[in-house]
Amino acid sequence: MGDDVSIFDLFDPKQPRSSEEIKHARLAVCNTCQFFLKGSKRCKLCGCFMTLKTSLELAKCPMGYWEE
Repeated sequence: MGDDVSIFDLFDPKQPRSSEEIKHARLAVCNTCQFFLKGSKRCKLCGCFMTLKTSLELAKCPMGYWEE
């Protein structure tokens, strides 16, 4: 997923999850990004499926666009 989280973190119940509010805010940022592939909802830079990555609290945008 990138150097901040791993794909395996999605299956780890101990990994903190983002609130729905944060997840939606992150996806809103992604939707305005030049690196976001809207059809597949993937990031061109990290290759992640952003609907999944945004659900992990510790995930980071590769461009640093997510500011909490």
